[in-house]
Amino acid sequence: MKVLVRGVESESRVTLMFKLTRLDSENVKSALMDYLVKGYEPNEAALLNGVKQQNFNRALKRLNDIASIVEDIKTHDWERFKKANC
Repeated sequence: MKVLVRGVESESRVTLMFKLTRLDSENVKSALMDYLVKGYEPNEAALLNGVKQQNFNRALKRLNDIASIVEDIKTHDWERFKKANC
């Protein structure tokens, strides 16, 4: 499921999601930042940072998976909060 939107994400949000991964490559992280924060096309972001397209795609999929889990947690907590305050 795609949760992250090209060129719309904040740098701080993406950085926090990096902490939930085992992603070590600074080049891959930079390519993802270029795509998610600055809005570069996927192939441009990968090429600009010297990252193979398949590695970029794999990392983006993993980050989207994590973002989906984060959204699920937020929804869960919000529902619990609403019930507690009704």
